Amino acid sequence: PPTPQRIRAAPPQPLTKKKAKAMAAAVAAPIEPVSVPTALGGREVLDVGVNVLNLQKIENPQASLHQCASKYGAQAVRSVFEKLELKDKVSPFEELNLSDNNIGDEGAQWLLQGLTSTTSTGESVGKNLKVLLMPRARFGTAGMKAMGGVIGASTSLENVILSSNICDAEGMKGEFCAGLTKNKSVKSLCLAACRLGDKGVAHLCEGPLKTHPTLGHISLQYNRLEAAAAKNLAQMLAVNKALRFLDISGNSIGTEGALALVEGLKNNKGRLTRIAVAQNEIQLAGAKAFCDFFMSKAGSKIEYMDLRHNAVPYPGMVKLRKDLGRPMDGPE
Repeated sequence: PPTPQRIRAAPPQPLTKKKAKAMAAAVAAPIEPVSVPTALGGREVLDVGVNVLNLQKIENPQASLHQCASKYGAQAVRSVFEKLELKDKVSPFEELNLSDNNIGDEGAQWLLQGLTSTTSTGESVGKNLKVLLMPRARFGTAGMKAMGGVIGASTSLENVILSSNICDAEGMKGEFCAGLTKNKSVKSLCLAACRLGDKGVAHLCEGPLKTHPTLGHISLQYNRLEAAAAKNLAQMLAVNKALRFLDISGNSIGTEGALALVEGLKNNKGRLTRIAVAQNEIQLAGAKAFCDFFMSKAGSKIEYMDLRHNAVPYPGMVKLRKDLGRPMDGPE
């Protein structure tokens, strides 16, 4: 039979510099460009026509958080929302990441003003926002109160991280608790390392945490909490219907606080399924109370309980492991 002829593919067309430049421009061209100032005195173009606005830019792996934080500030936030106001548009942002920037109280106020403003047709500018990430954004009490306004005005926010913004107990008082009480959409709230103290947690427990219908997770790590805060949390757990995960690691509730919290868990009737109490100096008596509850019928709904680093001596640990059916000399 005749030998079939090979089919030769057409040679690829060379990519010229002009074509490459046009392709790069098409990919990189911002939908809604806005020029914003940086802390170094220059300006950068951001795209405010995207679903995710991420200003936590660490372009060099060797960059420090301080270098990152010195890039954008309050005026960058102002410029973004002034652009949206000029266009009379609803913000497309579903996620707003301002982590590790020098936003401050002034920037928090601009954010409140921008997200809660309305277009000429009466639509809320921030109606699409679901995720707000602002850890280490360098705002204080006034900024936290502004965040309460943002939360209270939103019907779409689900995940809010405000950790490491030092607001003290005063930051929880008034506007923040009022906003969280008004909100009906937030599912996860992180307030770690905000130096809330017992009084700050009291404001939360006496207000929004008792009645919030959707808040399933709250983090209060490293907030200088002692036994008084644990007692308030226990009273809150007795009536709360929505909370599923409570994290108070890195505080100092002690044995007294641990015993109070266990009573709160009993009164909670199994609605809370995850709790973290690591690094709280609860000692052997506190750890035993949690373990006894975990092994009881009342604690059967608990899926996760973190009791690490709680000043339990080795003999006490041996006894706890034995009571849990996981002796230290077991196969694991």
